[in-house]
Amino acid sequence: MPAPTLLLSLLSFLVLAAPSRAQPAVIRLPFDLVGGLVVLRNLPLNDQKGDFVLDTGCQYGLLLDQAAFSTHLQPAPTRGLSATGVVAQQQVRVRSFQLGSARYANLTAIATSLAPIRRAVPHLLGLVGYGVLREYEVVLDYAHRQLTCYPLSRPGPRPFTRRDSVAFTLEKGLPVVAGTIGQVPVWLLLDTGAMANNLDAAFSQRLPAPARPRVLGSEVMIGAAGRQAAQRALLPFLTVGGNDWHDLPVVLATLARPSSGRALPYQGVLGFSFLSQDVVVSFHYGRRQFYSLQPK
Repeated sequence: MPAPTLLLSLLSFLVLAAPSRAQPAVIRLPFDLVGGLVVLRNLPLNDQKGDFVLDTGCQYGLLLDQAAFSTHLQPAPTRGLSATGVVAQQQVRVRSFQLGSARYANLTAIATSLAPIRRAVPHLLGLVGYGVLREYEVVLDYAHRQLTCYPLSRPGPRPFTRRDSVAFTLEKGLPVVAGTIGQVPVWLLLDTGAMANNLDAAFSQRLPAPARPRVLGSEVMIGAAGRQAAQRALLPFLTVGGNDWHDLPVVLATLARPSSGRALPYQGVLGFSFLSQDVVVSFHYGRRQFYSLQPK
């Protein structure tokens, strides 16, 4: 059986307290790739140091593993949604958190069980998401395993040229791009917290026969709510941002919905295998553009 596919994204509609921190500076950090996940090592939070996954599919600033903060948990008024189902949530008061040169204080973080993800990242403390990343152009150099975040409040020369771009909208902090499968519109989440590309199984069945994914075999998808049966497949064609992809590998699974029954703002996810094709890319949260970059 193939290795399980991780999809970390958590959604909710809780408004978090804004963090306080010093004047923004450029953040530079090395990262490791763990099955396609961007893992930032040994970041300090309160009195601990541990690993964090950079997750553009997480709307929170910080989403923490509740097992690592069991004595600091407080009730949260909402439940969250992982790729594999609804999960209970709690809150943690973050006295201090450091992301490279950026220091945060007085931040309310969400906590939930990240045990399924910790199997891949044993020293995991949590995820870094939109609530922190929204202040930056977030540059991922996959070849050199380097993360650089340029503050939007400090425009200036950059050591790269922006080339192809894909516009995204922000759906409650989540970067979602428009595409087509054949002639059928599709909305897709750009998610550094996903190892693979995913497509909702029910949506795929409604596609015209020539556009439906060709199933290759069974798969298992892992999220914060546990494991879910899925299928490996090839999507015959996909158009995003004016570019065409053929035989794109995807994982077919039923994407979980909020307990309210509200529809998700997307029908699929573009993960590591898609995002890393151009080696150096950026999420520009100010312009709402996903760029391919050419170093100068």
